[in-house]
Amino acid sequence: MKKWLLRIVKWLFGIILGSILLITIALYFFKDDIINYAVGEVNKNLNTKVEVSKVDLTFWSTFPNLSIDFNHVFIQDAVPNSTRKDTLLYTNLLRLKFSPFDIWNEEYKVKEITVDPGVLNIRIDEKGKGNFNILKESKEEGESNFELNLESIYLRKIRFAYSNKQHEQYAKTVLNEVELDGNFTADQTIIHGETDFRIVRFENGKVPLVVRKNASLNVDLKVDQVAQTVKISNGKLNLQGLPFNWNLFLDTTELKLSIDAKDLPLQDVANSLAVNQVNEVKKLNGNGIAFFKLKLLSKLKEADSYPEIDCAFGIKNGKLKEPSNGIQLTNISLDGNYSTLKGKGNEELVLKQFGFNSFSGPFSGNLKITEFQAPKYKGAVKGKIDLGIIHGMFHLPKIDQLNGVLGIDSRFYLETIVQENQSAIEIKEGSGSAQLSNVLLQLENDSRKFHSINGNLDLNRHEAILHNCSIKIGQSDFELNGSFNEIDAFLQDKANLQVSVLLESRNIDLSDFNNTVSITSSNSKDIITKEWMLPEKITGNARLSVHTMKLQEHVFETIQAEMEVGNRTILLRKLHGITSQASVTGTVGVIETAPEYFELSTNLSSNNIQFKPLFKEWNNFDQNVITADNISGKAEAILDLKAPFDFTTGIMQDDIIAQLQLKVNNGRLQNVETFKELTKSLKTPKTRAVLSPKEIEALEGKLNNISFETLENTIYIKNSKVIIPRMDIKSSALDITTEGIHHFSNQIDYKFSFRLRELKIQRDESEFGEVIDDESGMKIWVRMYGNLDNPTIEWDKNSRKESKKEEFQAQKNEAISILKSEFGLFKKDTTIKAYQPKQAQPREELKIEFGKEEKVDPVEEKKKTNKLKETLKNTGKKLQIEKPKPSEDFEIEM
Repeated sequence: MKKWLLRIVKWLFGIILGSILLITIALYFFKDDIINYAVGEVNKNLNTKVEVSKVDLTFWSTFPNLSIDFNHVFIQDAVPNSTRKDTLLYTNLLRLKFSPFDIWNEEYKVKEITVDPGVLNIRIDEKGKGNFNILKESKEEGESNFELNLESIYLRKIRFAYSNKQHEQYAKTVLNEVELDGNFTADQTIIHGETDFRIVRFENGKVPLVVRKNASLNVDLKVDQVAQTVKISNGKLNLQGLPFNWNLFLDTTELKLSIDAKDLPLQDVANSLAVNQVNEVKKLNGNGIAFFKLKLLSKLKEADSYPEIDCAFGIKNGKLKEPSNGIQLTNISLDGNYSTLKGKGNEELVLKQFGFNSFSGPFSGNLKITEFQAPKYKGAVKGKIDLGIIHGMFHLPKIDQLNGVLGIDSRFYLETIVQENQSAIEIKEGSGSAQLSNVLLQLENDSRKFHSINGNLDLNRHEAILHNCSIKIGQSDFELNGSFNEIDAFLQDKANLQVSVLLESRNIDLSDFNNTVSITSSNSKDIITKEWMLPEKITGNARLSVHTMKLQEHVFETIQAEMEVGNRTILLRKLHGITSQASVTGTVGVIETAPEYFELSTNLSSNNIQFKPLFKEWNNFDQNVITADNISGKAEAILDLKAPFDFTTGIMQDDIIAQLQLKVNNGRLQNVETFKELTKSLKTPKTRAVLSPKEIEALEGKLNNISFETLENTIYIKNSKVIIPRMDIKSSALDITTEGIHHFSNQIDYKFSFRLRELKIQRDESEFGEVIDDESGMKIWVRMYGNLDNPTIEWDKNSRKESKKEEFQAQKNEAISILKSEFGLFKKDTTIKAYQPKQAQPREELKIEFGKEEKVDPVEEKKKTNKLKETLKNTGKKLQIEKPKPSEDFEIEM
């Protein structure tokens, strides 16, 4: 027995192995013939071009069936003038399954079709012609062994889009899985179908009916190919977890469809309609019922027919509660109807009545939507609504937090205006009022939180009037009174919103308006994003009155201004405020050129700047040479400034361009360390040859407490440096001429000059009277440069030489001016000014009389005068040709 069993196993194994080898060899040899025949037969029955990248024959992977696989199939729209962009069908795999015995008998009967995955687009144009007529109307003459003998159709991950321009209907779905089983070729048969899909969008006209909902179908189709009818009885439709029954009848003349759900639990409906993508939405509890009943009739033979739809829906005795916060709505009621029975263009969606009660009180209204191609909205609402309840239950889009109470009593009529494929809402009629009570609002991806919003709002078609509307953001508060015009045009994006308001505030901290948001990227790193702060399409003016405004550590008080707003620009005119105990007036302009990046320009003036509080508030302007402890006095200033400003980092100092006209009165500098360094540089052996130690010590004492009545100059800021032009400082210590450049990096280059005699100790009175400086005597030039913390101080020979050249030029110009004024030379040269004699210094006069005055002959005197004029005239001509050589200067080397 064992031997016989072993022999049988061997024979069976051999037969199976031989069969496999035989089939494999046969497929190998006949593969091309089978594929070519099948492709040829398919092409015979199609009237449009089909592109296939590869065709393959498989058996073992689809055993016991034999399959022809068409890879990367592309079928173009079956309409004239279509292009490759017009896709009817595309799939990675189109598989046709056959019985191997039918193939052996040279009969090509398709048993099963598989499509996985793919794209299917069905389009019907304005004339009712579709893009899907890919089969030829009649077969070519001659017999064919190729036929459809379908038992099943399987579709997977098919993106399906339907567009009917004739009836203004559109749908997009994703068919996750579709399976149809039955005898598709029998005259009368029942085909069982199951499908799982997602409705991306289904709309009629411009009104969406279903958006982003999951659904499934389970049906039995009764197909009668003789009568050409299809029937579905008691089909099951599950839409976002809600069960619906549906029935369908289809023949060559009409399509009838009915869908109904009589007693849907309200809490299931509410949870299905909520934005289920948001994790924060909790399951709602409640009771009450909802109902839905739809009937559809479409006459297929009539070219101008429009589907007749009559749909009723509503809610009765509803109550909903959000469990996490305990908020609830009671007495929920809704009675609505959707209908196309009046024909195309006369569709209606009518909410005859809707209402509910909340903690804030009752709320009710009605709404009618017509002409869905360009919808019109007409309705009325009245009552109070708790915004936190609505947002907590349904999570309104683009809003992160919302609560408070909205009271409203309004009637409205809105129309949709469609121009150049763009739509906008136009307010035809509208009036009413609204009250905001303790409202809090924060948008998604926005760090700013608006809270404590209270106020009244009156509305009409074009205008909204605000009454005592208070808003807080962070620690900042506002109160608004005013109007908003062109609301309807603004909503249509046709015009800017016109604003005219009075804005008052007790406190504004500009850091509260920073809208920097941190978003975690795919690599788990935080990315800081910034949003625009100034509005682009809001223009108008505001009267600004702010008690206190803060910018980082700086404080501005009692601000009054007229503000203009528009196109992300703010212009403050007639600005008045107080900062660092100084009153400031002028103009400020701000332009937001990128999110939270501004261009700042100012024209400000003040006549009572106090140095000590100014230096203290501005942190001594980031230097420690002259601090608030060293300086005092008042100043008058006019500042013209342009600078970029980043809301996070502040003013970008490297790009500042400014001009400061400064006049200082009664100034005082005390214990300035730099002046001490200056006197130390005088304590050298060379200096002691000119100045005694007592004189240097006396100078050091004076420099430790310098006072001056007036200092006036125009200072410039550009390319990261402060430029101080030459100026004369008459102080209690000594009179100094100075100029210099101070870089923002604290690199400096200052030049000082003063007369040597002012360093000498001398008495102010002599035996002949008061000693007065005649501005003669040698000047000393000093240069201080390098880093401000450790500067280099040395004698400045170059500046002394330049000064000598300037003095010589001044003397030359004075001489020429004398010749022009006294003797009439250089009359044609307009660049030469008339000589202005210097004011004579007071001097002692000594008068001695020696008898009678000698008489002078007038004729002789005139001759002498004429001769002197002629001599001076010739001398003047020589001065125009030859430049006199400068006289040698007396120089003391230190």
